[in-house]
Amino acid sequence: MKNLEFFNRNQARDFINKNKPMAIIPTGSVEQHLNHLFIGMDINSATRIAEDLSKKFPEDVLFYRPLNAGIAEHHMAFPGTMTLRVNTFIGVLTDVTNSLIRGGITKILFINGHGGNTEPMRTAMQNINLEMKGLHSELDTSEVRTHLDYMELLNNDSKIDIKYTSYWEMHDKEFIKNTIQDDVWPGHAGEYETSVALYMFPDLVDKEAIKNDPLGTSSDATKEKGEAIYKDIIKQYSKIISEM
Repeated sequence: MKNLEFFNRNQARDFINKNKPMAIIPTGSVEQHLNHLFIGMDINSATRIAEDLSKKFPEDVLFYRPLNAGIAEHHMAFPGTMTLRVNTFIGVLTDVTNSLIRGGITKILFINGHGGNTEPMRTAMQNINLEMKGLHSELDTSEVRTHLDYMELLNNDSKIDIKYTSYWEMHDKEFIKNTIQDDVWPGHAGEYETSVALYMFPDLVDKEAIKNDPLGTSSDATKEKGEAIYKDIIKQYSKIISEM
C-alpha cells in the first residue's frame, strides 16, 4: 500500500510522475454508535476499505487520510463525539483536493463512512469539481456563450475526475435484499453496520450490549453478512477504480 504520509519528497514526486495514480481519501466521523459499537466506526470502516483497495491496486492508488472527524452535530448529546462545522469539513476537503491536483494527481476518489457527511458533500461536490477543473485545466473558453457551455466544456475536456461516494451506496438493491433483513440501511449501528463491524473489527464489538440495542435491529447482524457486504464493496469500488 502506498500511503502518502510515509513517502519522502523524492518518493512522492517519482511515484506520482511515473504512475499517475488515483488518490483515495476516506472520510467518516468520530461519534457515538450506541453501546455495542466503537466511536470511531465510521472513519475506521472507510479507512479499512480505502487501505484494502490501495493494497489491491498498489501501483495505481495513493492513500491519504486528512481528517478523522466529520459532521456529527446530531450526536453531540453523547460525550466523545467530535463534530466539524459544515464549512470546515467542506473547506478541508476542498483544500486537500486542490493540493493533490497541484501535486500532479488528477483522479480523486473519496470513500465516506458517515451518513451525516453525505448530503453536505453531495451538494458541495459539484462546485468542487467545477472549481478544480476551472483552476487547473487549460481550456479555450473563447467559444463559450453560456454557463451551460462552460460546464459542458469543463466536464468533457478536463482530465480532472473527482468522485465522492459512501461505501453503502455501492450495493444494488437486490444484493441488500438478499443479505440483510432490515429495511433501513446503512442505518446507525443497526444490522448492516454491526455486521460490517463484526467482520472488520470483531474485538471492538460489545456482543452483550447488542441484546439491549434500543433500535432493535443489530441483533440480526452476523460476521458472515459483514463479510459478504465487505466483499461486494471491494468488488464495486474495484470497477470504479478501473474505469476512472
